[in-house]
Amino acid sequence: MVHSLINFLTPAIVFVSQFKYFLLFLGVIVEGPFLMIASGFLLHKGVFDFLPLFVALVTGDLVADVGWYYLGYFFMDPILKKHGHFLSVTPEVLEKTKALFHRFHTKILFISKITIGFGMAIATLMLAGATHIPIKKFLVLNLIGETVLVAALLALGYFFGGMYDSIVEGFKTIFLIGAVVFSLVLVWGVSHYTKQKITQL
Repeated sequence: MVHSLINFLTPAIVFVSQFKYFLLFLGVIVEGPFLMIASGFLLHKGVFDFLPLFVALVTGDLVADVGWYYLGYFFMDPILKKHGHFLSVTPEVLEKTKALFHRFHTKILFISKITIGFGMAIATLMLAGATHIPIKKFLVLNLIGETVLVAALLALGYFFGGMYDSIVEGFKTIFLIGAVVFSLVLVWGVSHYTKQKITQL
C-alpha cells in the first residue's frame, strides 16, 4: 500500500514542481492575500524564486480584477435595476453611487487595492465596470496597487519564514497557528478600516 501511495505521489509532486508558478497564478485568481502571505513564507524556505513568483501573483490578481470589472460592466446595471429593491438599492441610489464613484474612482480603486478591500473589493471592482471607467486607467491603477500589495504581503510572509526558522522545534506548530490568526486579524482590521474610509468619501 505504501509503495502504491509513493507511486501515486511522485508524479504528482513532479507535476506541482514543474508548474508551481502557473498553479499559483490560478490560485491567486480565486484567493489572493492569504496565498500571497503563504508564498512569502515559502519564498524564504527556497520553494520559489522571487521574480517569477512576483509576476505570477500580480498577474493572477490582475486577471481576477479584470473579470469582476467586466461582470460589472455588462451585468451590474441591469441586475440592480431589476432586483435592486431586494437589497434596498433603488435606481436613484445606484445613480448617486455611480456618480460618487466616478468622481473619486482613482482614490477609491487605489486605496481599496493596497488595503485589501475585502467585503467591498468585489463591489468596488464591479462598480468600476458599471461606471465605465476606462479599462486602461483601471488596469494602471490596479497594477500599481497590486505591486504595492503583493510586495507588502510577500514581505510579511518572508518575515514569518525568518521567525519560523528561529523558533525552537517544539513551538513551530504554535507559531504557525499564531501567524495564521495574526494574518486573519490583520486582513479583517485593514478591510474594516478601508470600508469606513470609503464610505466617508
